[in-house]
Amino acid sequence: MSAVLALKRNSSTIRYCFEADAEPGVLPRALELLAKRGLVPARVYAQADADQLSVEIEVEGLEADTADHVGRSLSQIVGVRHIF
Repeated sequence: MSAVLALKRNSSTIRYCFEADAEPGVLPRALELLAKRGLVPARVYAQADADQLSVEIEVEGLEADTADHVGRSLSQIVGVRHIF
């Protein structure tokens, strides 16, 4: 599994959770990883607090290999700093 926490909510939904620097490009870069694969998130939650951004992204219908690859890619985004 990747450094970004990927939780299975049910058999068809994956939730990625991470904290990052509160910089304007972090969230668009994370969403771009999904868009490049033709995926639309089922839910996106992001909250900025001072210099920290907490993000949860839920995606439905991912194959296990794709879910792991997306998680690894998310963990390599500049500014991602804490996994929970």
